[in-house]
Amino acid sequence: MDEVPDRETAQEWAEEHDIGRRDVLKGILPVIGGVWVFRNQLPTSSNAGSRLSDAEDSATALAERLTVTDNRDPLAMSGLTPMVEKTIETIDEVLHDGTVTKGVWIAEKRRQVADALSILPGVASPPAESRPKTRVARLEAALTYYQSLNEVLQYAASTQRELATIESPALDHGIRPEQTPPSIFDTDEMDTRAEETRKTGERLVDDVSTDSLLPDTEQVAAQLTAQAQIQYQLSTAVQAYLDTGELIQTGARWHEREKLDKAKDQFHAAKEQIPEAVHESDPGFAISHDGPTLHEYRTLFTMRGEGLDQLITACSSEVDANKQATLFNAGLSHLIDARGVIEQ
Repeated sequence: MDEVPDRETAQEWAEEHDIGRRDVLKGILPVIGGVWVFRNQLPTSSNAGSRLSDAEDSATALAERLTVTDNRDPLAMSGLTPMVEKTIETIDEVLHDGTVTKGVWIAEKRRQVADALSILPGVASPPAESRPKTRVARLEAALTYYQSLNEVLQYAASTQRELATIESPALDHGIRPEQTPPSIFDTDEMDTRAEETRKTGERLVDDVSTDSLLPDTEQVAAQLTAQAQIQYQLSTAVQAYLDTGELIQTGARWHEREKLDKAKDQFHAAKEQIPEAVHESDPGFAISHDGPTLHEYRTLFTMRGEGLDQLITACSSEVDANKQATLFNAGLSHLIDARGVIEQ
């Protein structure tokens, strides 16, 4: 029977039949139509609690992983995305499990009965919703958040893999990719996705008590926003490496032909291609497991800039020929040393 008496009906019936707390404890319940039901006759579903615990454990483990992971690191994404996807799958399966659906229905019916009986002396009012229903609401909130987060992580992981693929050929052989590295990563898109995830987390935390099921959503969003800048800086570093390298080679050829003004122009242009953002970036992250960190790129470009200063001076007409040769050789040596930074 699906019908459960409301509080007014139960109160009228109890007063009419002089039902007290002792009768309730014996298990007698009134229902609409004058039918007697015993409390211990209500069905139970013990498996629902176990299934809900499975989903909660999965969400909690992911929340803990996200908390200890530095989500600014592009290389961390490939390890996170499978765990996020597995958690989404687990929660979704549990929420659509018939055992859980039945368990929530039973718990709500029992709560409604308890609410109807709470008008009797000594019978406490139950919570606004049953414990299983509350657990389902928390899991639904966690599912919504992790689905939103997964979109950001997938985007970050895909661009990281693409940039990692082109980095080695660019650094080792000067091979230019079909698409310029900075255009592969859309900083605005990742910023937008990270902000949407932050707002989703904020709204869910306000609406539902998610406790341990979610990480610090503000921290995760802030770190992902920082990663957007880090990926952009790394992609810019690869592009700058190619651009400055080609300009240096062109300048060196002009120098060999004693076209010092043209050589000087190329060296000046190369120095202007050194990105300031790399000089100011966080040093600890790389775009590939075997590639340079931002710190190493920063060291490379600092040394490359110093070498270019010597080459530019060596091309000055105000410097005598012997001094020009000395400065030019010193500049080339500095550039070779700079190259060694990323070959270690």
